[in-house]
Amino acid sequence: MYVILEQDEAWSIMTLVVSQVLDHADLSDDGRAAVRRWRSARADGTAEMADLALGMNEGLGGQIDDRTDRIVKRRGRFVRSRERGSP
Repeated sequence: MYVILEQDEAWSIMTLVVSQVLDHADLSDDGRAAVRRWRSARADGTAEMADLALGMNEGLGGQIDDRTDRIVKRRGRFVRSRERGSP
């Protein structure tokens, strides 16, 4: 399974997470202001947001690879789950 976020999808996730942090985390006023500045720097369509979307996709890809790269027993030998289709 591959998950690839478009930049606008990554932006939506980022704004949701930042909103949750601002609403529920115990941050100082300076901390809240820093988080808001960080979010403002990653407005939809900016180069910073494109970099964040790329990083999110790389992180998701690595997480999915780690979870799907398992060893299974097949035909009396152990193989990685990615190799299951191989004889």
